[in-house]
Amino acid sequence: GMGGVGKTTIARAIYEAIEEQFQISCFLANIRDTCETNGILQLQKILGEHIHVSRCTFSNLYDGMRIIRNSLCNKKVLIVFYDVNDVSQLENLAGNQDCLGPGSRVMITTRDMHLLKTHEVCDTYEVECLDKTEALRFLCSKAFKRD
Repeated sequence: GMGGVGKTTIARAIYEAIEEQFQISCFLANIRDTCETNGILQLQKILGEHIHVSRCTFSNLYDGMRIIRNSLCNKKVLIVFYDVNDVSQLENLAGNQDCLGPGSRVMITTRDMHLLKTHEVCDTYEVECLDKTEALRFLCSKAFKRD
């Protein structure tokens, strides 16, 4: 969905509610910005740190993907990829998820629904904008502590 509709808030709330049910959990934020500034290899290094892989083992994208995949293989993991804007980001971070352990979950937030179809994401949820009445009610409840 479009920016500002609450994708991050929903993803963060779900992540915090269920992260303890997994062997490994990671909320990888600001993928679009980090990728544009520092590249996908930097994102692999950040993900690697979250899953306790040494920084020095990453020398290129292929090695990073292989090491991440081996570290996650057969483990029950929860990973949130926040603000993805290119399918190559998912391919280089998530790769093939077939080796993940039973019960694993990968959540992706994006403004581009086509990206999810390209990556063959199974289940999607689109956050819709509030209409004017709902938006006003929400604003009043937060700003003035009333309905």
